[in-house]
Amino acid sequence: MKMMDSIGICLVGMVLVSGCATLQDPSLLQYIPPPAPNYDLSEHWASLPHRLDPSDEWPKNLPESEALDSIDVDVFFLYPTQYFKGEIWHAGPENEEVNLVTDNYPMRLQASAFNIGGRLYAPRYRQAHIGVFTWQDSLSSEALELAYEDVRAAFMHYLEHWNDGRGIILAGHSQGSWHERWLIQEFFDGQPLAGQLVAAYGPGFDWYASDFQRVPICKTPTQTGCVCSWMSYGEGYFPQWLGHREESPICTHPVTWEWNGGLNALEDHRGVVLSQMKFTHQQKIQAFAERGVLQIKSPDVPFSRMLHRDNWHIGDINLFWLNIRDNARARAEAFLKR
Repeated sequence: MKMMDSIGICLVGMVLVSGCATLQDPSLLQYIPPPAPNYDLSEHWASLPHRLDPSDEWPKNLPESEALDSIDVDVFFLYPTQYFKGEIWHAGPENEEVNLVTDNYPMRLQASAFNIGGRLYAPRYRQAHIGVFTWQDSLSSEALELAYEDVRAAFMHYLEHWNDGRGIILAGHSQGSWHERWLIQEFFDGQPLAGQLVAAYGPGFDWYASDFQRVPICKTPTQTGCVCSWMSYGEGYFPQWLGHREESPICTHPVTWEWNGGLNALEDHRGVVLSQMKFTHQQKIQAFAERGVLQIKSPDVPFSRMLHRDNWHIGDINLFWLNIRDNARARAEAFLKR
């Protein structure tokens, strides 16, 4: 359940600019779940394919040559925690402040990387307070289970009303990847839906091979029916929780798409998307897998020493935005050719 070595993380540098979130005292929170989402209502979805959403935004400066044609696959995206302070353990679907932050940041900057020309669905859910990953008590577990109830209900609604047998890309980040793992275990791992899984992308959380009985780790760039995951840290830094299990986390290199991949060539890094939804810094990032986490070398940009950080959790997707979009598209095309 360990996600970050430190919760009071400032979103600075190349990826996002924001304030620091300090962790609340859990004794100040009341466990009063907000009303559950109603997935018949479009406002309880952060993204739907029949309308214009933040996930449809096109990064500034992205070359027109990078435009994509439509493709007959679906994407089901689960955004990360944006609930850092409140009076209760969950942010409900009517929490306008949290929804605004969710739309402006993870939906614009992360979900957009999976907007590959297919249909993109992203439910709002009663996300658990960021503290659950540090407190790790019985209420924390209960809070995550409640959040997953919403994710599960949204996914079942999507299957019943919209999927029509198409291939599915699962994607998320952080808390979203936590819930995504449960979705894979319940609906795809040795289940009939396994044949519809294009691939699952779960950055920002420690997934392990033993989490899945029959769904394999993605080992090549166009393999389908498999899972990808990575957690990003500065070169030489390893979080304190690493090693709490005998096996190492799954680490997919988000440039080469190799499992436990070595150092990528600079020319293979396709570019970063910044907080202003600006595409930039092509051929600037090198990384390699070590001990099951992604080690990022100091970026080859001006003021790199100031930008370098120990924990790049917030940049798991943004630092590799175009590499991720290209790969999701390539796996979708490979799936459709099967």
